[in-house]
Amino acid sequence: MENFYSPYCEICTGCGEDGCCPASNCQQHPDGKYCEIYLKELKFGYLMYHKLMGMVEEDPKYKEEISEVFDELWDRIFDNNVNKKEDE
Repeated sequence: MENFYSPYCEICTGCGEDGCCPASNCQQHPDGKYCEIYLKELKFGYLMYHKLMGMVEEDPKYKEEISEVFDELWDRIFDNNVNKKEDE
């Protein structure tokens, strides 16, 4: 099986197909198979986020909910102690 082909990245297991595997799983590793594609998707998502947030963040109808969602996601991604609180 020397010539076995797999469409999946050995680093993040992504397949590189648009809309299939989430770009957020990409490790941007030098040996990654689809890093360039996923980086473009991440850049698009980032820019889209900022454009949309600029349109709705000051709207009183959404302001409180957006703040709650932002805080929840920020803690999930950046606060390493969120899951450790149960251990204390």
